[in-house]
Amino acid sequence: MTLNWFDRWFDRFSSRNPQVFRELKGRLKQRYVILTLLGSLTTQLLVLLSFWSMLPTTKSLEEYPKQYNPYCTGSSSGRSLTCLYDALGNPQINWQTWWWDIFQVLSWALPGVLLVAGVYLLMGDLSKEERRGTLNFIRLTPQTSQTILLGKLLGVPAIPYLAVALVLPLHLMAAKSASVSLANLLSVYLLTGAACACACCAALLYALMGFQGWMGAVAVAVAYWSFYQVLPETEHWHLQWFYLDSGHYYDFGLVVALLMLGAGTYWLWQATNRRFRNPAVTLLSKRQSYYMTLCFEVWLLGFALRDSSEYSRPFYDLILLGFFNLLWFLVLIAAISPSRQTLLDWARYRRERVASAKKFWSRSIFKDLLWGEKSPALVAIVLNLLIAFVVVVPWVLSWESREDQFKGFATVLLGAMSALICAVIAQLLMLMKSQKRAVWAASAIAAVIVLPPLVLSVLQLYPEKAPLAWLFSVGAFAVLETGVSTTMVFTAFLGHLAILTTLSLRLTHQLQRAGESEMKALLAASRS
Repeated sequence: MTLNWFDRWFDRFSSRNPQVFRELKGRLKQRYVILTLLGSLTTQLLVLLSFWSMLPTTKSLEEYPKQYNPYCTGSSSGRSLTCLYDALGNPQINWQTWWWDIFQVLSWALPGVLLVAGVYLLMGDLSKEERRGTLNFIRLTPQTSQTILLGKLLGVPAIPYLAVALVLPLHLMAAKSASVSLANLLSVYLLTGAACACACCAALLYALMGFQGWMGAVAVAVAYWSFYQVLPETEHWHLQWFYLDSGHYYDFGLVVALLMLGAGTYWLWQATNRRFRNPAVTLLSKRQSYYMTLCFEVWLLGFALRDSSEYSRPFYDLILLGFFNLLWFLVLIAAISPSRQTLLDWARYRRERVASAKKFWSRSIFKDLLWGEKSPALVAIVLNLLIAFVVVVPWVLSWESREDQFKGFATVLLGAMSALICAVIAQLLMLMKSQKRAVWAASAIAAVIVLPPLVLSVLQLYPEKAPLAWLFSVGAFAVLETGVSTTMVFTAFLGHLAILTTLSLRLTHQLQRAGESEMKALLAASRS
């Protein structure tokens, strides 16, 4: 009876998601399971023996009458405690502290194994299937893209999942012996699950973009190690988000972390689905980019809104906010800029679409530039910048000093113009015939950002000597912070506008020429 029930359940499960069954069947082989079991048990034994060797012993009492150890129960001496002994000469041990340290080690080690091994296996699996051509075969199956990708997430890292599951009994026993509350234990598991979901979704996306598995594993390992080093210092930080102190309220900090990881997982999942269904489309649609920018700006602004007692220099917060916005819009430009062939197809058929439309709104090219997924990304970048502008500017206008308001407004305005110029340059270079046009675009944008302040610094033309030149670089805030005239800011704005207009006209001209060339080639081919 039990066997028949299990067979029915397994058949129902494999029919709902055949991809999971395919992955589990290929990975949960007997030799792999046995090796995982032996490796997990051996590792747990080594951890226990390692901590057991740290305990004070009776033999040490004979050699050193006064002994110090972090697991003793006497008075403190630095990081250790004085050992107290019973009538038989055995040291009295604080077992709760001993189990707490084991719990801490396992709480850091288990997520590390899941993150590094999961990212490596997922990226390696997709890269291998792409090379063999089986990924295109999977795309042709009647399964949805979400079912296939979910099957990959659940099935490919099956061995790391099993290894971690085998350690959970020891982890739970350590938590119970260390008197860890149920809420803290659940928070560890929730954060681990959320972080792994976010990292694994990112691994699927990067693998579909052509990155190698070892690159992802190294990146995750370095990031996790860095986070492990920095986290103890955050105990002295008092980060506030919309006036709520995450350092004072542990539950609030946990909720914010889960919301961040959940939002990241959701948008990475959306981009991965799009990329898997059609590798030729952009990572994000223009509509999705607007929602993402709104979420990002509101989230980022929350860290800038703090109590008035810590709010004396908001311009510094704006500089930091501008730095993260610069990174965000660079990612956004790459995510919604269509490929060269897509732009050529759009330019070729644009006139036909406009001529066949009947309504004015449908005839307007603005609609296609705003919502169409094959059109250039410049107008969409403009709208994303307007969304950021609407979120940030009310905060700037709430500052007490009129001078600070002007400096903040000028910083936001010139930063937006610089981002638009980078977007046009990227779109222009994506029309190149070179196979490495993406590299050229990334290099050009990096040069636009890095070279001006670097050259000015090498020439010793510091902000106080050449303020107008610095207003055309990402170091404009250095000039605005010390104070600058309205005329100079207006001159810099007109200069940015002139550069943007010239590049936009150049982009329009190239798209027109490309559309005409493609149309002529198509007509010539049809005649022949």
